[in-house]
This record gives sequence, C-alpha cells and structure tokens, in this order.
Amino acid sequence: MLKRLIPSSGEWLPAIGLGTWIQFDVGKSGAERRPLIEVLKQMATAGGTVIDSSPMYGKAEQVVGDLTHETEIADQFFYATKVWTSGEKNGKLQVQDSFKKMRCSVIDLLQIHNLLDWTTHLRTLRKLKEEGKLRYIGVTHYTNA
Repeated sequence: MLKRLIPSSGEWLPAIGLGTWIQFDVGKSGAERRPLIEVLKQMATAGGTVIDSSPMYGKAEQVVGDLTHETEIADQFFYATKVWTSGEKNGKLQVQDSFKKMRCSVIDLLQIHNLLDWTTHLRTLRKLKEEGKLRYIGVTHYTNA
C-alpha cells in the first residue's frame, strides 16, 4: 500500500482513500448496504484507512457511520469530511451534524470545501482542533481561480 507522510505529525496514510460520493448515498436496505460493508471490510484487510465524505453527498456520512460501526471496525479508519456552507452558525451546525452522522467523537480531517467562507470556518475548526475534536484541518478546491 503506497503511503504518504503527514509532515506535521509523522503519521503515514494510504495515498488513496475511499470516496463516498454517490456510492454511499443509499437507503437502509440490506441489498443496498451489503456490498458497501464488503468494500469496507476488504479495504481494512488491505490496509486502507481513509474514508472521505461530505454533508453534500446525500446520506453518505450517515451510511459511513452506520456501516463502520455495524462491522465493528470503526476504529480502523481515518475519517475525513467537509464543511460547505456560509456563516459561523451554519458551519457549526453542519460540523456537529457530521460528528453525529459519522458517529465520531473525533474527526481525523475536516476540510473547508471549495474555500467557501473559509475565514469564518477556519476559526471554528481551529477551536475544535484545540479541543481535541479534530486531528487535522484543511481546505479543498478544484479550480485555479
């Protein structure tokens, strides 16, 4: 498994993670969720750890939380998600919802998606990191504008 070093901590992470957009936006039926449980189990067996989600991915955060805990391997994963809204209050509510849905007391990486209201969210994320609720904070962006 190809890994990359996080310079600030010395922690090694797999270079490729599991994205949850579309595939994990499913209902509660066994037919929809069984294949995803197998994906998570095989990923863990192969040494994969990073699961990337977002509140914008429909039910994906909730499904990740449900399935990782159902399989009893929740502590083997590195959980990453995002905040993508405007305003301090909305950002805090969205982040709190992510903790609840993903069933995490600590989120490994929380990113400000597409730099939306980044100065506001950065203050919130830094505070959560100081409180030990986030391990890492970051930003995502997909254009050079």
